[in-house]
Amino acid sequence: MTSHFSFNAQVSPEAIGKVGRLFNASIGDILNELLQNARRAGATKVVIEQVDDPRFGKAVRIVDDGAGIEDPRSLFSLGHSGWSAALTQSEDAAGMGFFALANRGAALVARQKDTVQSWAIEAMPEAFHGRQPIDVVPGPAGHAGVAITFPETDHDHVARAVPNAARFFPLTVIFNGEEMRHSDFLAEAEHVEEWRGVRIGVFERDSPYKDIANANFHGVTLRMPLPTLSQHWHRNYWAGIDVVDCAHLKLVLPARKEVVRNAMFEALVEEIQRVYFRLVSTHTAHSLSFQDYRKGLALGIDLKEAEPKLAPFTPSCADSDRFGMRTPLPVSPDALLYAGEGPLEEQVVAHAIARTGEALPMFEPQDAFAGYGWYDRLRQITLRSYRMHIGADFQKIDPLDAFEGQGRPDILEVDVNVSDGQSDSACSWLLPTDLIVTGHDYSALDDVDIRVTKQSEIPPAKLRSFLTDALFSPCDDVDACSYEQQLEWFQDEAEDLSIRLLQSESDADLNAILRTVRRELLWRMPKKGSFHIHIENGEVSIDGLPPASNATAATSA
Repeated sequence: MTSHFSFNAQVSPEAIGKVGRLFNASIGDILNELLQNARRAGATKVVIEQVDDPRFGKAVRIVDDGAGIEDPRSLFSLGHSGWSAALTQSEDAAGMGFFALANRGAALVARQKDTVQSWAIEAMPEAFHGRQPIDVVPGPAGHAGVAITFPETDHDHVARAVPNAARFFPLTVIFNGEEMRHSDFLAEAEHVEEWRGVRIGVFERDSPYKDIANANFHGVTLRMPLPTLSQHWHRNYWAGIDVVDCAHLKLVLPARKEVVRNAMFEALVEEIQRVYFRLVSTHTAHSLSFQDYRKGLALGIDLKEAEPKLAPFTPSCADSDRFGMRTPLPVSPDALLYAGEGPLEEQVVAHAIARTGEALPMFEPQDAFAGYGWYDRLRQITLRSYRMHIGADFQKIDPLDAFEGQGRPDILEVDVNVSDGQSDSACSWLLPTDLIVTGHDYSALDDVDIRVTKQSEIPPAKLRSFLTDALFSPCDDVDACSYEQQLEWFQDEAEDLSIRLLQSESDADLNAILRTVRRELLWRMPKKGSFHIHIENGEVSIDGLPPASNATAATSA
């Protein structure tokens, strides 16, 4: 039978043997940790030099003018920082930073705090891992601060790492005799305010914000999952933070590369959002989504509804790269919203609406605005069916289906539903048109049904452009031809089809021959004079060209 007992958690001695795996031992990690230790020790300046050391050869030496250390054993005690209780609490000092040198070894001379004495220590990697004792001997009298020397590797790039580590570090750093440039982490922010020991800076979203450091902990920078705020027509925002004195915002140990998502972090996220909404409220108009608008109200920020503006409707093209950003325009109460199921439908409906000759106030829907009063009252267009009359025969089909039978119709109609934004009622509009193409988006020309009325005056060139807009979508596979070649092939096929449909088979064949001659042969022929190409029984002959010798001489000239 088991007995009841209790015990305290502890660090196993075997953990020291694995301490070298706590850090990746990069020069950036080492510089950051040693600079932070110098700052906590009250240093005003840090001097970094590349030196030739008798123990390590090529080495880096870091010297500060801080207060020194009270007990050298604290440097080699994993989890014991040796800092004051107040500093440990305010900065979450964990007593692990010095072990960034565990895989390299180091030599140091450190002033004994509050005395004129000092200690000298040489610790190889075996000593950091607990496999070798650490000898402490008296150092030179009157030594100030701490001097640490460690070996430099060939891939350290110290000349690049030091300016990076010093850029946002709050103390003076001198590297190889040159003072490093110091910058305010939030220098480029449009707005800065301080909250609970953290400086919050707000930037425009148009400036770079992805995959860059957005948080600075006394010179140690990292990427934190801070909120951003987007608007549809107005400026967007992202935030950066600069920690001044914040006891409860902590980093994941030992690497300190990410933030602990505790209550303090959640409160910071909420405050950043509150700052965003306060900035938005100072402007005369905004275009927040309705969800963000409600969030701002819940955070206590007095916001107006979003400005009633939308992008004017333009039918989309199958080639998505041809889509352009449209400037939003004011929306009147009689405006119409329309979003088709794809480029083919939108091109057909837009063509039908254009033939009415009316300048309908049509706009692209913006689902994020659903909930605003002005938006919910707008009417919406929805495609219902296509209709075709050939003599006494009448057909009504779904947009993805095909009409039955052959021949050009007498009448084509687009049937749309127009909802009343203020009620559940709706009405139907029949839009007469001269062109309907049915099928699936991005289909080949052979897979769609193209119908043009007998009375249509649409020229072949315009029909070719319509088919290109509605159906051409380039393939981006590595084995595919260039964009230009794919577009040329599609347009050639669309041109042949358009002439065959609107004129005749022979006209289409003649146009294809002329197109080939102009594109492939004309540039090879003499610029002056005339010649004839004769094709009979599969044999080709050309009359009217100058003799070969004369042509050769002309070419040489």
